[in-house]
Amino acid sequence: MLHSLDVAVVVSYLVALVIAGVWLAKRAGESSEHYFLGGRKLPWWALGASGMSSNLDVAGTMTIVTLLTVFGVQGFFIEMRGGVVLPIAVFLAFMGKWHQRSRVMTTAEWMTLRFGGGAGGRAARATAALTYVVLTVAMIVFFLSAGGKFLAEFLPFTPTQCAVGMASLAFGYTLVGGLYGVIWTDVFQAFLIGGAAVYVSVVAAGQVSPELLAAWPGAELNNFFPMIGGHEGLSAYEPFWFFLLIWAFKGVLEGLGGSGGSAYMAQRFYAAGGERDCRKIAMLWTVLFAARWPMVLGFAILAIKLGLDVSSLEEAEAVLPAVLGSEFFPAGLRGLVLAAMLAAAMSTFDSTINAGASYVVKDLYEVWRPAATDRQRVWAGYIASTLLVVAGLLISLALGGSVLGVWVGIVMLLFPAFLVPFALRWFWARFNGAGFAIGTAGGFAGAVFFAFVDPAGWNEVTRFLGIAGVSLAASLAGALATRPVARETLENFYRQIRPLGWWPREWRAADVAEHRRDVTTLIGALVWQVVTFLLPMAAVLGRWTEVAVLTPLWVALAVWLWRERAPTESRIG
Repeated sequence: MLHSLDVAVVVSYLVALVIAGVWLAKRAGESSEHYFLGGRKLPWWALGASGMSSNLDVAGTMTIVTLLTVFGVQGFFIEMRGGVVLPIAVFLAFMGKWHQRSRVMTTAEWMTLRFGGGAGGRAARATAALTYVVLTVAMIVFFLSAGGKFLAEFLPFTPTQCAVGMASLAFGYTLVGGLYGVIWTDVFQAFLIGGAAVYVSVVAAGQVSPELLAAWPGAELNNFFPMIGGHEGLSAYEPFWFFLLIWAFKGVLEGLGGSGGSAYMAQRFYAAGGERDCRKIAMLWTVLFAARWPMVLGFAILAIKLGLDVSSLEEAEAVLPAVLGSEFFPAGLRGLVLAAMLAAAMSTFDSTINAGASYVVKDLYEVWRPAATDRQRVWAGYIASTLLVVAGLLISLALGGSVLGVWVGIVMLLFPAFLVPFALRWFWARFNGAGFAIGTAGGFAGAVFFAFVDPAGWNEVTRFLGIAGVSLAASLAGALATRPVARETLENFYRQIRPLGWWPREWRAADVAEHRRDVTTLIGALVWQVVTFLLPMAAVLGRWTEVAVLTPLWVALAVWLWRERAPTESRIG
């Protein structure tokens, strides 16, 4: 149970959150563009801070704490499958500016720009919208499953009651505030999360000693380079190099698809004011998001110090609430950290709701009722948000299960259903709307098969490859068996976006330098992002040799990425 001072801190945070949502309601209600994109006038630093808050959730934090407690620093490399969020680097390199150039509100609306307004374009748009609706509900299930269990450890309520309360609160201020409410409350919550991260990291660093490291079940796994050769502690992921390769491939593929595995990541760049802002948003997002890694490592260190049972993943799932309830968090500070964890949950939840509702309104409702007024569209957003939350809440209450199990199911079964067609649409001129729709449908069929059938000898990465393979085959077959996109539509798309890939040579001739720079930037961005996350973890563990090696590399890459600027004009011959 919480001390009265802790309760006061948490209640103050919740009251401030509600007030902010109500205060921002008037601006959000001006139009659907204001409601879902903030009128494209939000500052880059606010969008970057919001991105960090949106990615840092209680469910993911519990998952990563579990992995680090059992597998040491190698748990970081295991989380290449989702928690490291490699798509940020792809958005930093070029995907962010491509989104900004499109000038659309949603990825589904983007399909009309790419495939035209004919049957193929309409099919692709509806398929993309439904994909994001499914993904939104799945992520709500994940957030509520973890959030309910987490809060029930501190409040005199059941996990179900906590999940309902958290959903209702986040739903309320997101509903009235739109993206204005999401962004500015996320900025406020970023300060809370950052403060909690600093406190946990400093306290944990003070507990590090040779004796503590020796007592860590994953002590031999605290290596700041992936253990490619394998280790008995990683027997669940053998051969480890193969798992790591597929996890990293999945993360980059998410970015190349422009989805980031979430509706809200692309939304931040659609809302950007310009191409240069996209680079700033992604870099700030990365730097602020680095706060997660010393914090989760700190919770793992404190769990070892307290002597908690971390002999298996099941026991380790209880680490986070157990550590928060320990003597390391006195009254008041425990309330502050708990408020930060709530902030992490709310910020991800609100972004998911707002972005998911935008697809229902822009790509389903407006297609059905093109003459709808701005006010009717905003009300459609209210209704869509309500339905998404109710669906996610009901499914989360019905499923139960471990937090880690739900996460692996989403990222390794659901994601591969759509990643391949989402990537092909950017890079292959011959790809069309029918190929996109058929490829996505085929991927989901594969995901449903593996969700109910567990073939002997198949693990999470082979299932991922199987589903992605089905999606790829269906995408190619659907595209090649149907008519290509009209040349005029393709040319207009290329002129506006200028993506790299398999496009007519005469179109690409003027953009070769930019495309080469984009590929080089992607490599540098991926290295810089991983170093950004590992560097504070090395400092917490007192690994000063690693700190000395990584710091100059981080600074050099940061300066280069900040100064790098791609041309903004192009001509097609």
